Amino acid sequence: MPRKKIIALGGDGVGPEVMEVACYILEKAGYALDILKPLCGSEAFQARGNAFPDEAKKLCEESDAILFGAAEGPSVAILVYLRWSMDNYINLRPVKYYPGALSPLKNPEGIDFLLIRENSEGMYPGREGDIPWLAQKMSDYKDPFGRTLDFYGEGKFAIRLITRKGTDRIAKYAVDLARERKSQGFAGKVTCITKSNVLRQSCGFFQKTVEEAVKKSTEIAYEHFHVDDAARRLIRFPRDFDVIVTSNMFGDILADEAGEMVGGLGIAPSACLGGRKPYFEPVHGSAPDIAGQGIVNPTAMILSAKMMLDYLGMKEEALGLEAAVARVYQEKKYLTPDQGGKATTRQFAEAVLKAIK
Repeated sequence: MPRKKIIALGGDGVGPEVMEVACYILEKAGYALDILKPLCGSEAFQARGNAFPDEAKKLCEESDAILFGAAEGPSVAILVYLRWSMDNYINLRPVKYYPGALSPLKNPEGIDFLLIRENSEGMYPGREGDIPWLAQKMSDYKDPFGRTLDFYGEGKFAIRLITRKGTDRIAKYAVDLARERKSQGFAGKVTCITKSNVLRQSCGFFQKTVEEAVKKSTEIAYEHFHVDDAARRLIRFPRDFDVIVTSNMFGDILADEAGEMVGGLGIAPSACLGGRKPYFEPVHGSAPDIAGQGIVNPTAMILSAKMMLDYLGMKEEALGLEAAVARVYQEKKYLTPDQGGKATTRQFAEAVLKAIK
């Protein structure tokens, strides 16, 4: 297989720390990857006044895939570019329990499902403003109580967009993924999550579109839950789920809940796909409270790299990396403090690397 060009953007907070050890593992394991690490994030902002210099952006455009650590402050510009400018509308978040991880559930064994979050619309990015301005632009609009927007006076509004294009493509991806999962021995079921009993038009449209996509694949099972009900079902019946598809904000919230169920955000990886260049990032964010202490759990970053290997067609390497992570958790000798251990970030990474070989 030809070597792949990977751009590693550490970003801010704990991002550079988890990126450093993830790249260390990928390089020492001998995978067919050329990993470039351009200046970015807070370091670039301090040096040049720009968290995402043009040369880093150019490298991303030329890459096969991008690894991203975390963003805060000016570095949010990196995330905006990777997600919206590159149109990565799929946010894929695996939820899988690795025995040995510190789960709050009494019996987390066997949890293994995928959550697909529409990544480009809904409530994100924030389309907000002043209510009086909106009242002026929509002077004829009346809410379900017959009131014009002038009734509400001073305050703020947010706009939620659910489009045909956005919903069609995320629904198709969910069905294709459920079909693929079924061939691997999983249930082959799509669970659509909305709040269509209240948001009858926007959520109703999302639900109807997903249902139409599922109907085209008779071998795929389907179910729908309202988001509040789904939140409790995730905890009560986590092994009943296979492929979840939902809109942007609901997916953001539910994915964090699901990540906590299997051990916390330090374990939760993600992939952002569908656009010009995919990027892979941990869910945990910049975690400034523990940055620089050498104790952050790099599992989410390492498993995000595993997802990248899968995407690049490096299936054996991906399986080997995941198996190594699972072995470290099962042995429990080199777990980080969030998992009840005393290992440093580097010690955990060294243990994973050793388990690969």
